[in-house]
Amino acid sequence: MDIIRSKENKLIKNAKKLLEKRYRKLSRKFIVEGFRFTEEALKSSFNVETIFVSEASRDKWNSYGFEAKVKKGTNVYWTSDHVIKYLSDTETPQGVLAVVAMKENNISFEEGFYVLADKVQDPGNLGTIIRTAHASGALGVILTKGTVDVYNNKTLRSTMGSIFNVPVIEDENLELLNSLREKGFKLIVSTLDADMNFYDIDLKGRYIIAVGNEGSGISSEIMNIGDIKAKLPMPGNAESLNAAVAVSVMMYEAVRQKLNKI
Repeated sequence: MDIIRSKENKLIKNAKKLLEKRYRKLSRKFIVEGFRFTEEALKSSFNVETIFVSEASRDKWNSYGFEAKVKKGTNVYWTSDHVIKYLSDTETPQGVLAVVAMKENNISFEEGFYVLADKVQDPGNLGTIIRTAHASGALGVILTKGTVDVYNNKTLRSTMGSIFNVPVIEDENLELLNSLREKGFKLIVSTLDADMNFYDIDLKGRYIIAVGNEGSGISSEIMNIGDIKAKLPMPGNAESLNAAVAVSVMMYEAVRQKLNKI
């Protein structure tokens, strides 16, 4: 099998462009790195178009049985180690990366909850929110304009593969948010000025749980249309909680109520 050794190869040049947001947006494709992440992509309903594997990782590729996991239509190319390093966005590449096509997400109007990430800026926070949304059975994660790019490599790594298991929808004009509210979903916004305790909300219906920017909190645009304003109690008198931690607490209160049927 031929090995791609040149960074000038057309496939390599096109893949390299995907490290930039504008090319990801134009092509509707993104890159994932590492054996575990590539495996999660192959197991998912996403279309994995291309996989690049370095010569040094051939034994690992074979020992993990990847040949049997690759679906029809996915092209696998072997490359030199320096080509993989050229494509990688990490200090120590694992030797495999995949080009994955973005897909349209199905919107559910059934009972349950969505998470609204309103201008969250830290990739680690957004990745953690997506991972927790997946774990807690959320219907999806909605991103407002100004939120960090979900296909940023740091964000993707923080999701630990959950990007392939929970719908993540960019909603720059709030069309989806408004549509959900028209269908009976109540938007919950957290604010320290609220009189209601978050734990007093019945979360067994249709809800959207909002989390705001790490520094300025929920934007006035979202705050003004909030159906329910509540606060998380902080008996220790801390000034605030980390954004991902706060919304994770709220998601799992919804899980607790569902399990206990209270």
